[in-house]
Amino acid sequence: MTEPVKVHDLFAHKPDISVEEFHRYWASGHAELACTFPQIKHYVQSHRIDGFPPPAGLGETWPDGCAETWYDELAAIEEMVASPRFSAELMVDETKFMNLGNPRPLLVSREALLDEDGFEPEGERGVKLLIFASRPAGSSREDFLAGWFGDDDTSLGRELGATRHVVWTPVTEGGVQIQNDLDAGDDAKDVGGGSYDGVRELWWRDEAAMAAATAADNEDWRALLRLDAIDAARSMILPARERVVIP
Repeated sequence: MTEPVKVHDLFAHKPDISVEEFHRYWASGHAELACTFPQIKHYVQSHRIDGFPPPAGLGETWPDGCAETWYDELAAIEEMVASPRFSAELMVDETKFMNLGNPRPLLVSREALLDEDGFEPEGERGVKLLIFASRPAGSSREDFLAGWFGDDDTSLGRELGATRHVVWTPVTEGGVQIQNDLDAGDDAKDVGGGSYDGVRELWWRDEAAMAAATAADNEDWRALLRLDAIDAARSMILPARERVVIP
């Protein structure tokens, strides 16, 4: 039986264009091109919101955005990447606005919906925070997930006022994490990107609510970061506004 999978694709803007130009082209020309690939069943762009400092101990927020694409199964990703149009059109178009000199972390994962209280998928979705977590060196993926997932996740999200709370865990085959060919892999972890072992996503009504929830003195926020279960320096947050391209 096949299961839907999602890809988180992180990248920064090309150095010779402005951040505004990056967001504008990604949301228009590139989005239109991506929609012509039938394997993509759902597509959301998370455009970075500036002005949110990283929590103490976490790495700097280096990407300007995250493309989030859903597929019916893992084989659909492989089919898309193998198509001639993927290299000749989509990858070429990326050179217009992405900094392709940086490592390109991609996480192929499956969803664990923890809570959805007040979220409006067809209306105003508010703002979101993506927490990209890397496991400590020498830690197994199983040990990492056991420490990063908590029985109190849902209650902590509600205490923080989040309207939706989702955790994404990596797809594995034979115990090995699936990585797309674009991923720079574990060797890139120390140079501004690399691979991550899980993503936590939370939504709020507005930036003020998100800022209050993620304040440094908020004990619930510190608990949800699970700093004792992650390699904090290799993990990061991405505050963002969503643009739903394919509902």
